Amino acid sequence: MIGALGMGWERARHGARVLVASLIGTLPLAASCAVGKAPDPAVIGTWKAGVSSIQFLEGGKLGEVLLLPAMCRGKSSPTVVKFTGTWKYGKQEDAGSGAVAQLTSVDGYMTCDRYFQYVKDEEGDALILTGVDTRQGPFLRQ
Repeated sequence: MIGALGMGWERARHGARVLVASLIGTLPLAASCAVGKAPDPAVIGTWKAGVSSIQFLEGGKLGEVLLLPAMCRGKSSPTVVKFTGTWKYGKQEDAGSGAVAQLTSVDGYMTCDRYFQYVKDEEGDALILTGVDTRQGPFLRQ
């Protein structure tokens, strides 16, 4: 009887080894499928918020950019300022994915980096200018 129990125990241990070996071989594959780079948000295009607008072009260039001075650490004014600059995809842990724009006013007086968080919901696509009280709401795709 003891011999029969010993053989059953050996079979169970062998089965456990096979199971562990199978899991070790497949877990990295499963992890590589589950963990990947999220696609870049769809920020390319023209966006508008009140009197302000920004155009993200392919290749990291900005097209027409008209922002209130307060959006680039300037004084509060209802008159927009024209900017030039570049942009790249970015991510902030507390704000999600979006675009980082490096802006310089055409007159050279103001420079700033601004993060535009990309959001998509049932109402459509929007960019939220983080770290600034815009009072105009989000930038909506045009």
